[in-house]
Amino acid sequence: MNWWVMTTDIRRVTAGQFAHPALFYTGDGEYLAGTMPFIEAGLSDGEPVAVAAPAQHIALLRGELGLAAGQVHLVDLTEVGRNPGRIIPAVLRAFADPHPDEHVRIIDEPIWPARATAAYPACLQHEALINTSFAGRAVTVLCPFDIGRLDRSVLADAARTHPTLLDRRGAHDSGYYAPDAVLADCNTPLPAP
Repeated sequence: MNWWVMTTDIRRVTAGQFAHPALFYTGDGEYLAGTMPFIEAGLSDGEPVAVAAPAQHIALLRGELGLAAGQVHLVDLTEVGRNPGRIIPAVLRAFADPHPDEHVRIIDEPIWPARATAAYPACLQHEALINTSFAGRAVTVLCPFDIGRLDRSVLADAARTHPTLLDRRGAHDSGYYAPDAVLADCNTPLPAP
């Protein structure tokens, strides 16, 4: 991975108003290369920063941040985000709403390899709804996806719910971005009991 390109592109993508990039990574090194510049830039700029991720990534980031971990709101989504429908109101908005006049940075990782398959449709809907929930707000929600361990269909869906994709090549626009279509696909009748 080109560390400099990733760092530069994360700073460029997260400048300004609402942004919702997906970060495609493989392994802990790439995870840190994609998330630490995002966190450090926020702390450096005095912005509120939160990370909502599975426990193993919270531990990894806490170790990398050292004493600065106390400045980052860390949330274990394996506990708090077990119901994906609660992540936006109980985690993301609960963190961002008290800072209406500041740019807020959030890492949100609701989809991870060990996540129950039954929760996936709600996670997908969650990703599409972030775009509506924070539209017009000075909020950046960076969503990491483990391309080495997640199914290709999950990665294709990530391109449908995120306008910008970050990977080893840097930042680029998603040619498949269609969150409204994703929501329509998710809103199907429940099967008969």
